[in-house]
Amino acid sequence: MRFQKYVLTGLTALAGLGMASQAMADGRNPGSLLLYPEFDNRAGVVTVVTITNTDPVGDDVDVEFVYIGRYDHQGDVACEEFNRTVTLTANDTLTLITNFHNPQHEQGYVYAFAREGVNAPIAHNWLIGNVMTVDGLDAFEYSVNPVVYEGLNPGLDNNGLRKLNGIQYEVSPGMILVPRFLGQGMAYNSELILIGLTGGAQFDTTVDFLIYNDNEEEFSAEHTFYCWDRVNLMDISMIFENQFLANFTNNDDNEILGAPHIEAGWFKFWGASASSSSTTLMDPAVYGVLVERIGNRGAADLPFETGENDSGALLARSLDGTF
Repeated sequence: MRFQKYVLTGLTALAGLGMASQAMADGRNPGSLLLYPEFDNRAGVVTVVTITNTDPVGDDVDVEFVYIGRYDHQGDVACEEFNRTVTLTANDTLTLITNFHNPQHEQGYVYAFAREGVNAPIAHNWLIGNVMTVDGLDAFEYSVNPVVYEGLNPGLDNNGLRKLNGIQYEVSPGMILVPRFLGQGMAYNSELILIGLTGGAQFDTTVDFLIYNDNEEEFSAEHTFYCWDRVNLMDISMIFENQFLANFTNNDDNEILGAPHIEAGWFKFWGASASSSSTTLMDPAVYGVLVERIGNRGAADLPFETGENDSGALLARSLDGTF
């Protein structure tokens, strides 16, 4: 029992170290559109968003923030849009608390893009950023960089959507790879942030999962969400549960090395379909970030990516997903 407590404390400390390192980036390049996976304006939670213009000598640039609120402050399901525009000078940086910047929504995601005039997006591949979530007065939950899209020809075929199609902006990944999850239960209560990038505000998105234990054994799962979601791993599938992995799979009894009572695995996922009341789109673009939680501590990092998906667009309102 003493050994287990020691390991749990050690892993909690590692989570804290992971959180502290998130802002050090992962070699990503600046871009023209930044996708921040989450803002959380619920009571007791503070989300801090930073955007920085690394252009050292250029003209001022306008940046439009588009908040997509999965929930409003009444807790109602919405997928509503709230817009704010700021101007950044050369080498300028802006840090803001989202509850003050957007008092309309409780929780969801936000993207920011460079523009010149009303509804006139431009290529300004100098933008970088970060989002940090603080849960409680002293608890530091996680910090993660936004997903960065290079601007190619953002004003081409402009119908009000930011198209992640390899023409306006870079494409999205075809598959998301998460290198580790810890067996859920006890103090472990991790959550997956999911963003539907195809179809828009009228669409539910279904995601397919392949989940692997620590001995290469494969399992499948499926999850459907609307607009944006932050879902507990065990609400996706009980395959993520520590007891299931330990007792009902062909697991490796010696892993985790140094803490064999804790199971681990990895998973990958991709968009299967996105459906409105009138239209179904196959192979939609999705993005996701795992927030690992041990007790009241959290850690997150952008996942690995493979393949390409050119169907993403931010953010259609029509039933057919075209405008």
